[in-house]
Amino acid sequence: MVMFEHFQWWTYLALFGAGLLSGAVSPTFGIGGGLLNVPILLIAFSGLLLDKVGDPELLGATATATSLGVIIFTALSGSISYIREKRIDYALAVRFMVFAIPGAISGALFSQWLKVQEVNKDVFQIIFGATMIAIALYKLTTIFIAWIKKRRGLETETDECLEEDCDKEQMARPWWKRTTFYRDFEDKRGVKFKYRAKLIPGIFIAILGGFVGATLGLGGGVIYVPILTMALGVPAAVATATSTFTILFATPFAVLIRSFDIFGSGVPTGASIQWDIVLLMAAGTVITANIVPRFLHRIKSEIILVGFWSLATFAAIRVLLKAIGLINW
Repeated sequence: MVMFEHFQWWTYLALFGAGLLSGAVSPTFGIGGGLLNVPILLIAFSGLLLDKVGDPELLGATATATSLGVIIFTALSGSISYIREKRIDYALAVRFMVFAIPGAISGALFSQWLKVQEVNKDVFQIIFGATMIAIALYKLTTIFIAWIKKRRGLETETDECLEEDCDKEQMARPWWKRTTFYRDFEDKRGVKFKYRAKLIPGIFIAILGGFVGATLGLGGGVIYVPILTMALGVPAAVATATSTFTILFATPFAVLIRSFDIFGSGVPTGASIQWDIVLLMAAGTVITANIVPRFLHRIKSEIILVGFWSLATFAAIRVLLKAIGLINW
């Protein structure tokens, strides 16, 4: 492949600008960036992609694969910034990845196998899209109700104990046998986080989440953040940082799997990753992904969650519309 062979001057600027946008949004909400990258590539740069691959049927696979390449840089830059901000829960991230990454790998393999069997995934996509929309609307409603109560001074005190002494049985176990972790730390900006992470059933849901996300071509934070916040009980600010860190290690596996047609399905492989596009978008994404996390301590968790669940709703609607054939991106 000849690098930048079909590019005009404005293409350099447009791809760089798309990278800036992806790098700003992705670490803010703990997503990899595919939710933005794929539609941008297919809507704004479909002509460029078609010139490079020559087959309209390969556009979707090429955009998805190229997005994965960009995500590596986005997640790396975001993770480095979050490491500096001291906002990643490493102990929880390692345990989460142990379960989420194998689930994602098996889901990617299962997706390839379905293509060999010529099984239509539209039914799965419709079920997932409808379920995700219902969950997102429920979460947005609860956030709004909580905000109204807070404004009216109707918040009730919780009696949940977040101290290790409240669960001496758990603390007496060796660290590898503990199913609940009590976290109490402060980030670089002085923001304090105190919470209880419930590994069961959270880590088992992580396997299912990784599997479903990879099977349906979704990824990263759209799956990881809900698991971290809803199933494990992690605060939104820590969940987005930990999700970004997880994506950094999970994405290379997805790229590797795409590099091999394991079941002989004829599925486009990693060769469809357009690395010249990746490099131009990455030039933008590494800038904003390094800058944005430094200012997130000023944003309330409620705003982060509203933004995330709004993006999740968009993702679910996109899955539904694509499944019923109304859009092809």
